[in-house]
Amino acid sequence: MIEISLEKRCLTIDRITGALAQAAYSRSAMKPELLTRLEQLAAPYAPLPSWSVHPNTIRALVRRYSEQSAFYPLEEMAQWLAYQRYGLFLLPGHQPLFYARTEHKTVCPNRSATAALGEACLGLVMQSLYHGRLLARPIGDYPDAVCAHPTDQTLYLGEAKATAAQTVDDIKRVIDSELPRFIPFVVAANALDNTPTKVLGLLVGTTILSSDQWHCAISEVQV
Repeated sequence: MIEISLEKRCLTIDRITGALAQAAYSRSAMKPELLTRLEQLAAPYAPLPSWSVHPNTIRALVRRYSEQSAFYPLEEMAQWLAYQRYGLFLLPGHQPLFYARTEHKTVCPNRSATAALGEACLGLVMQSLYHGRLLARPIGDYPDAVCAHPTDQTLYLGEAKATAAQTVDDIKRVIDSELPRFIPFVVAANALDNTPTKVLGLLVGTTILSSDQWHCAISEVQV
């Protein structure tokens, strides 16, 4: 089983913050002011009950939510973690593992596998925590998934991020850096929808701490 710990925060975007986000999307000079305002508005992350998830569930979610094909992503990440962190023993005669790297850059895991598992966690959060039903999975577009709640007329725009870092602080920084791009999208979706439907944004960041221990940080964006 894979143990997934979770924490969540809510960001309520007021009119001024929404206008700043839309301005910062096209004018980089406005971005520092937006980030400062978001720091003031951001609530701290609060822990949620953890999940125990069978690997076959993750594999099914990869097939459903992953943007690109990934060859055995769970096995790929387990191999990477064994190679990078613990030292992987190879039988005599086997070729050494090779992970592409450039000078002054650390060796990184398979990005397709990491992204696929992050998108699987996005699907798990949208289905299990928000009871969303998948409406669309954009390919080569933004965001990663669109889901709808079956009864309360809520649409969820979900974007996934994932890392294989050894701490959860890295993924929180990744989520914070994605907010200036994500918030204008959620604001525009709410402005364009003239129905009673409420549109929420979900940024789900996954840290693969080990092959059986993951962490999800969820930022819920409300307008």
